[in-house]
Amino acid sequence: MDVQALAARYVADYASYKAGKKNTGDVDSQKTPGVNPPVFKGKPVNVDPRVVFIAELMQKRGEHNVFHDFYKAVVQKLFDEGVSRNVYCVNIDAVIAALLLKTVWPAYRAGTIRADALETAAFTIFLYARMLGRAAEFDDHMNRGRNMDTRTAASACRFVA
Repeated sequence: MDVQALAARYVADYASYKAGKKNTGDVDSQKTPGVNPPVFKGKPVNVDPRVVFIAELMQKRGEHNVFHDFYKAVVQKLFDEGVSRNVYCVNIDAVIAALLLKTVWPAYRAGTIRADALETAAFTIFLYARMLGRAAEFDDHMNRGRNMDTRTAASACRFVA
């Protein structure tokens, strides 16, 4: 699979779409899901430390995920083609989607999982991840302070498996 060609095609289509929106004066263009979250931005190359952790863990295990490669190629190509001013961040939602797709893609391609089941799986996995994140945030506020600024340094973060 030529991930670079797929990314180039996506970026060309997206650039054309964005230009069309701009030409009509409509500044409310659709965003690329899993890319450029409001937290990890503003640098020449933006990264989500959770995504870096997972990528490093996969590399140590000798694992590969072509869907994650696609996301990384898209954010680089958006920059290379002048569609973005910097290299956008691939966020944790994109990695969750990439991990899910890697798991179910063979069954989907074989026809043993229908598209609606894949969609249900995606919503379910995102729901569980969000519920766990909210529970951790609630625990953080209850045990470390309620001033809503109780962020933990990335180096002190752990993961749930």
